[in-house]
Amino acid sequence: MKLHLALLAWLICTSSLMAQESGSATEGTLPEIEVRPPADTDVATVDQAVDNTEPFDVWQAYPSLADQILNSSSGALRTRRSVFDDPRHVSIIDRQALDERVPHDMGRALETEVGVMVQRTGRGQASPFIRGLTGQQVLILVDGVRLNNSIFRAGPNQYFNQIDPGMVERIEVVRGPGSVQWGSDAIGGVINIVTQSPEFIGTDYLTGGTVQRFSTADTGYYGRVTIEGWVGNSGFIGGGSYGNFNLVDRGGGLGRQPATSFNQHAGDLKFSHAIDRFSEVVVALQHFQQDDVFRTDRFEQGDRRVFGPQSRDMAYVRWHGEPPCNCWFDTYSLTASYHLINQIETRNPTTDPPFTSESVRRVNVDQVGVNLVLGSDLGIWGRLTYGFDWYHDDVDSSRTDRDLTTNPATVTERAGSFPDDGFYSQYGVFAEWDVALTDRLQAVSGVRYSWIDAGATVTAGNAVGEINPSYDDVTASIGLTYEINPHWHVVGSVAEGFRAPNLDDLAANSSNVFAGQQIPNPGLRPERSLNYEIGLKTDTDRLRSTVFFFWTDLRDHILRQPVGNPLDPSFVLLRENRNSILRGVEWSGELLLAGGWSTYGNFSYAFGKDTVVDEPLSRIPPAQGIAGLRWRNPSGGDWFDVYGWFVGPQTRLSARDLADTVRIPAGGTPGYATLNFRYGRVLAGRHRLSAAVENVTDTLYRVHGSGADGPGVNLLLSYELLR
Repeated sequence: MKLHLALLAWLICTSSLMAQESGSATEGTLPEIEVRPPADTDVATVDQAVDNTEPFDVWQAYPSLADQILNSSSGALRTRRSVFDDPRHVSIIDRQALDERVPHDMGRALETEVGVMVQRTGRGQASPFIRGLTGQQVLILVDGVRLNNSIFRAGPNQYFNQIDPGMVERIEVVRGPGSVQWGSDAIGGVINIVTQSPEFIGTDYLTGGTVQRFSTADTGYYGRVTIEGWVGNSGFIGGGSYGNFNLVDRGGGLGRQPATSFNQHAGDLKFSHAIDRFSEVVVALQHFQQDDVFRTDRFEQGDRRVFGPQSRDMAYVRWHGEPPCNCWFDTYSLTASYHLINQIETRNPTTDPPFTSESVRRVNVDQVGVNLVLGSDLGIWGRLTYGFDWYHDDVDSSRTDRDLTTNPATVTERAGSFPDDGFYSQYGVFAEWDVALTDRLQAVSGVRYSWIDAGATVTAGNAVGEINPSYDDVTASIGLTYEINPHWHVVGSVAEGFRAPNLDDLAANSSNVFAGQQIPNPGLRPERSLNYEIGLKTDTDRLRSTVFFFWTDLRDHILRQPVGNPLDPSFVLLRENRNSILRGVEWSGELLLAGGWSTYGNFSYAFGKDTVVDEPLSRIPPAQGIAGLRWRNPSGGDWFDVYGWFVGPQTRLSARDLADTVRIPAGGTPGYATLNFRYGRVLAGRHRLSAAVENVTDTLYRVHGSGADGPGVNLLLSYELLR
């Protein structure tokens, strides 16, 4: 029976049970939105309104799971629940962890997170895998605004690296389906990048800071300058960054890998205005651009493909807070957004000039969106979060081929990889109910209706002419959190996932794959999944740990099936619906020792299988984990860390993997281990110096499915002027 029917029955039963307990009461719910009051508000009132922090203690450098709260309607969960209380496997990479990882791109920021593999087709690119899925099936958000659009490929996409790590406050990671909260694409998981906001401190101020980072393996540089201030009822934060990275020096004495250099620049501005104590308007602008980013795997095949410029522009306006009236809702967040992805790829048939020909492929995706999230406190009936969202994509695509053997060059205009008239609209309404069934048992249930409309003129593959398919679905989820005692929670959930075919599935005619030509299939059915997971969370004074087991059934999984000989120029990849399964385990933990020291680690393993052709799913991550010992100054700012990164071999390969001999060696990707050190210290209050030595043993390694090797011995130096 469909899960949403089971959910309806469960809700009815729960309502009956709760009606019998009308005398019970539940703990009050904190507001989902924290806004900054105007400057003339009494300081004591300010503290009561916005200060929800715990008192200082010796372990504040190691926030407990209960203290880690996804605390706004634009958060990955769209509600206020702590990591400890949520029935799913959720984690937050906070500012402290980001500082210690010294990231110059988002791939480094996420690389060793439990249950996540970051693949790099080229070194300037990064695509996160969650539970064996990536691309279209992992939803990436920036401040709760979709980064995914209708041209995201089924395989790795480069767009995660088009976010400036210097503007990031934290990263929220939800493993498993997020379709109830966010709609299509969130089958594997949700990653929400939360950017920094101006801080209200009760007085006017103007401050600034900078970060300067250098790395030896690629003689690389990343620098950013940030300015922040507050005057009266309004504040702002803005900054700009530049990065330049040269050929990477690989481990094992192999020297520098060709086609691994790139450069980037970015700028951003966020303006906040407190209308009153209860509401705030936020306006944000972001720009990020990369130049000369190679597809490293193609270069090794004698084919030169360079992305540049490729850019991401984003703007949004958000009005959020608590209504002044006695309304049926007590929190609200209304967001209007615009996202532009602009991509130019230049291809040459050889890697060295003079070139005889050139092909320039252009793709622009304009995406506008509106979403509204409301929250209502129902007293003993818990809390209801609900709303709607709408996103619309317009796609422009073109291709210009030049024969450089003639003077002047012969120019031929051709159809681009995507139909130039493509559009894609998504609509959704959702509701999630969070309620205490007993003193120890908390339930979270949700339901969403999604509707998608697409259109394009297809001129290749299985169709010629206009297509205008539409899809709809109802998805639901149920999660339970049982408190064994205040420090141990048993959790579990059942969740449906949904992904409608996008324009890459339906209408793309692209050779941007490992071999051959990828052809469209406008007759595809939507992907649907059913995910089960059970976990145990521990949050004591000394031990914080999480372990989860998950199993996912994917129905009508859209996979690319090789047709013909991969060495034949006519070789194609045909998209078709098949059924698959995913299974796995994820564990992470930290044991707090004395004097600010802790030992920590994580481990994850995933198994994926295409049950129709009885072969492994493509690009399933190998077993991997980390183990480390670190010290953090409880007052903040200083740290020391030594850890090992351990990755097993991946020999379970699909037919596509076996044909992709440039990125995946014959027989599979070898396992590897690296040893790494990190140290940071604050000097004279606002100055911080940090250093890291990565891959001390100079191990040669490559993340499974990547086109670029990992760096060998790499010394990273960083100077920060703290704001």
